[in-house]
Order: sequence, then structure tokens, then C-alpha cells
Amino acid sequence: MIQKSNIKKTWPGLLLAIIIGSLSYQLKSAIGSPLLDPLLIALIIGIIIRSIIGNNSRLIPGFNFASAIFIPIGVVFYGAISLDFIKFSKIDIKYSILLLAIIFVYFMIILLLGKILKQKKQITYLTATGSAICGASAITITSRGVNADPDDISISLLSVFITAIFGLFILFPFLANFFNMTDQVYALFAGSILQFSGFVKAAAGGLDQEFLNLATSIKTFRYLGLLIALPLFASLIRKKIYFPWFLWAFLGAGLLFSFAPVVAKIFTPSFEVIQVLFWSIAMAAIGLNANIQALLSDNGVKALLMSFVGFFAAIVTFLLGISII
Repeated sequence: MIQKSNIKKTWPGLLLAIIIGSLSYQLKSAIGSPLLDPLLIALIIGIIIRSIIGNNSRLIPGFNFASAIFIPIGVVFYGAISLDFIKFSKIDIKYSILLLAIIFVYFMIILLLGKILKQKKQITYLTATGSAICGASAITITSRGVNADPDDISISLLSVFITAIFGLFILFPFLANFFNMTDQVYALFAGSILQFSGFVKAAAGGLDQEFLNLATSIKTFRYLGLLIALPLFASLIRKKIYFPWFLWAFLGAGLLFSFAPVVAKIFTPSFEVIQVLFWSIAMAAIGLNANIQALLSDNGVKALLMSFVGFFAAIVTFLLGISII
């Protein structure tokens, strides 16, 4: 039973995180742009407010409670709405092989750079999963497994976001024109390389529905990487075999919704709202608990470099692979 004293210590910070997370979700819903990730919005607002109010020890228990509770629960809902094994089975095998090669390159380059630059392990692992798999969502899930602190999460997420912005608005249009990509190739390009699901939808939004569906299917296939990356990185941090309980729930929810389409159709819309809202609250708490000076530290610069180099290496892998298949 939760003691009254604990509730009294927790509620101020928890309430602030809930307010910021809810406002971030409402802002995303009101504007409707796929480029606005409510998790990132909540994190940034949290960081800004933290820089204004300073380090208030009365609020910290609530911040810690919010991230500890809302991230694992959100993982279950995320598995239900994101892991569609029926859809995965329909992806052309040659595209799957190319995608696996790209994911491998993303991880290897970023992990290697992290070692060379003597980057903090948690930041390296979060930057790698955020780049190779799914931006804010992958970083959110992985953060619990590798015992990342708020600064680790903020540095990793903002580094991956800056790289994605550069890719979407500058590099992708240039490369698509330079290589005269067909709609199909461009859809594969977006789904295989871009870090955020919303960015994939924005990049492929001007294509026919067939190619937009291809881009999003390729993107969701990358979520499977969490089933390997998270237990691997969590085990490396702990120096023993470790498989987080919420990853089993993530997989179980995905299997249930994949093979029970009626259930999925009924619950997916509400689960999407719950998952995004819960993680927005958690990210608000993380931002409120982060130190803005850490973002401008050597670790921040290293993370940005790792993210960019991994991104370029993944693009080269795609261009070489697509020319072969």
C-alpha cells in the first residue's frame, strides 16, 4: 500500500508532468502535423520549465515516479498497436534483407563511434536505438532497460531529432532528385532510413497511398529490432543476462493484436491515445528532471556526431543495396 507520506511527496511533480504531457498531446492533436512528435514537445517544454524553476527537490520524487510508471505501461500499448506480424510477413524478402543490413550498419557505426569517442554507454545505446529503430519511442523504451538518467535521454533524443530534421528537409529531397528515385524507391528510402514515424509519413505523404503504405510498413518492421537491442544493451549495462519484463509484455501484446484482428480493430484507436499520452507524461517528467547544461556538454556534441555519421552510413548502405536488388 502506498503510504500517505509518499503520495504527498509524489503528487506535485507528478501533477506537473501530467499537465505538460497532456498539453503536448493536445497541441499535437490540434495542429495535426506528422512532424510534431508529442514526446519531443513534452521533453522540450519540460527542459524549458526546468531551466526556469531550477532544481526543486520537492518535485523530483514525482518526476521519477512518472517515468517509472508511465514508460513500462506505455510499452504494452505500444506493442499492441505497432507490432503487426501479419503485415511483416507480407514484406518482400529482398526488402527485409536490405532493411536488416541498414539496421545493422546503424548500430555498428554508432556503437563503434561511441567507443572511439568514449561516450557514456547509455547515451550510445539510446542514440543507436533511436536512429536505427524508431526515434523517440525506441529511446523511451530502451531508457528503462539501460538505467538511463534524464540527461542521457534528452541528449540522445535531441541529437537524433536534429539529424532527422536535416535529413527530411535537406538531404532527402536532394538525394531523391540527384538519383532520380522512383516513388517506390523513395518510399523504401524513407521507411528504411528516417528515424521518426511522423517523418516517414511526411516524406512519403505526397506519394500514392500504395507507396505511403509501403513506407510505413517498412518503418514498422524496424520495431522488431527492439526485441534484440533492448535485452542486449540491458545485459551489457548489468553485466548479466537480462530481459526486461515489459519487453515480454510488448511482444505478447503485439502477437495478440496481430492474430486477433477483431480485438485490434476495437481497441487500437483508444490504445494509441493512451500510449502517446502516457509517454508524453513520462517525457515531460524526464525533461523536468534534466540539466540543460548537459545538452551543451561534450557528451551532447559527441551524440550529435554519432547520430549524423550513423545516418550517413545508413544512407550509403541503402543506395548500394537498392542498386543491387
